[in-house]
Amino acid sequence: MTPGANPLDASAPAEVPAIPEHLVILLLEGGQRFLAKAEESIRHRESMARDHHVKKVLAILQELHRCLNHEGGGALAASLSRMYDWWMREIQEAAAQDDEHRLRVVSSQMGDIRKTWEHVLFRGEGMSEAPES
Repeated sequence: MTPGANPLDASAPAEVPAIPEHLVILLLEGGQRFLAKAEESIRHRESMARDHHVKKVLAILQELHRCLNHEGGGALAASLSRMYDWWMREIQEAAAQDDEHRLRVVSSQMGDIRKTWEHVLFRGEGMSEAPES
């Protein structure tokens, strides 16, 4: 490499790769935790705390959405994109109406998707389930 050359120019990929499955699992798990905290805030009539937790889960969903590989992911990426969009709208509406049930539905769906990612990830290691944490 010549002096003064940018080391990233020659080796940087043209596109940032999709986020690793482990990170997807962790983000979905975090989203579920923030939804549970938002539900608790609704029960205790703590609107500021509810809004804080809702903002956190929305940020997680935005990150998941941003990292989708639309070119290589095909129909799966398109389906996940629509689901993330629906989750964001559902969470915002549920928070505005203090509707714990709707937050639980989204959390349950997040859990189902997380379990699917865990199955895909750990199946390759000969495991039928993710290890206990």
